[in-house]
Amino acid sequence: MIGILVFVIACAVTAKLISYKYWTCIYSAFGNENYFKAVAKLEREGIQFKTKTPMNLGSESFQKRHETTQYDVFVKKEQKHIAQRALNKN
Repeated sequence: MIGILVFVIACAVTAKLISYKYWTCIYSAFGNENYFKAVAKLEREGIQFKTKTPMNLGSESFQKRHETTQYDVFVKKEQKHIAQRALNKN
């Protein structure tokens, strides 16, 4: 039973790593407000994106975690320049 569970987890991790092969990180936002501003710009331009949130291990209080959470925003490699242009617009 444990062997099956380990196998399933390994497959899930491998699939996740492979799925990011064709994507590139174009922006790292810190805090919910910055994240939502960035993805709103991408959505307005119709750019598909993925978000990864690395573990934030720190001593900050739980109430302020929304201000310090890191969000890495990924787009397909062929849309990198369009996405960067969209993020630089006001």
